[in-house]
Amino acid sequence: MCSSCDDDGPQPDPLVITPDLIRYTREIESDLPGSPVPEEAWPVFFGARGGSIIWPHYERMARSREAALVLVSMGCRNGAISQPAF
Repeated sequence: MCSSCDDDGPQPDPLVITPDLIRYTREIESDLPGSPVPEEAWPVFFGARGGSIIWPHYERMARSREAALVLVSMGCRNGAISQPAF
């Protein structure tokens, strides 16, 4: 094998699936406009079960997970999602 194939550079840390991440992702997704993701897609998305997810559902779930990752990284816990008091 050539040397360029051996050096892929630094790899990102694997995503750690926590109960907070799952809960926030699902809460965020449920607040999005449009049809909700079917219940049976969630275990597939988070790796608890094998299967496939149609692309529009996957996009919706992935966007929700990205927003949830921000909340988890900020240390939000136990129902910390709330509307701002303006």
